Amino acid sequence: MSATRATSAAGSSSHLGLGQLWRRPLSPRALQIVSVIGGLLIWQVVGEYVVTNPLYFVPLSDALGVIWDMARSGDLWLHTSTTAVEFLIGFSVAAAGGIAVGLINGTSRVARTLTDPWISALYATPLVALMPLYLIIFGIGTTGKAALVVTVAVFPVMINTTVGVLSTDASLIDVGRAYGATRWEAFRKIYLPAALPHIVSGLRLGVGRALTGVVVGEFFFANAGLGFLIARSGQSFDTATLFAAIIVLTAAAVLMTSLLRLIERRLAPYREVA
Repeated sequence: MSATRATSAAGSSSHLGLGQLWRRPLSPRALQIVSVIGGLLIWQVVGEYVVTNPLYFVPLSDALGVIWDMARSGDLWLHTSTTAVEFLIGFSVAAAGGIAVGLINGTSRVARTLTDPWISALYATPLVALMPLYLIIFGIGTTGKAALVVTVAVFPVMINTTVGVLSTDASLIDVGRAYGATRWEAFRKIYLPAALPHIVSGLRLGVGRALTGVVVGEFFFANAGLGFLIARSGQSFDTATLFAAIIVLTAAAVLMTSLLRLIERRLAPYREVA
């Protein structure tokens, strides 16, 4: 009798444990994985059974097959490395210049007043309007695309850095002054740590704009690169290759954004990532 009760109690406990496990909410990371896998499965099903005309849409497997074929032939490395070099040069200059000017504007009212009209005007300038000018000045080489990346990516970094400095808690500044902190010490120990999450947010926004800039530049003046590949595929109605290039660009953007989030957690663990 006691053995039966023990077995029944064990069964009830096991059933309760499974029920609690089923009702337990998934972690954010697990939800993200489920969301990505679900979206990719929907892509495959839509391409296989809903939109079956390859002129308009292709399954995920076809795009991955093109990526594999291009990787084996070396074309993927050629186009990816070309875009990567143009992006890295332009984004590095945009990040360094944007952070420097943003810090200066955040700590100097005179500098902020002088540069604000120019930042507003240039930030609102349409990207496409600059294409003929960059083509005339720089030609079709790497410099033209890198300059275009700087133009479109520097402003999110600059503006977010300025906002971060201006958002510094006034009580921290008062404490620094009370302890006799110099201007450089206040800048290094108060303003910069307070602005760091905003700086990283600006860099993350700049990544998206920089990729847009380099791809648009390759649309108009390039003979290699992922943007050139997308433009050529669109003109020849090669939808599978077009989606393959988009997948590579998306993967690169996700990787860089994740890296910036990791950097923010390491450098500013005291702040939550928005």
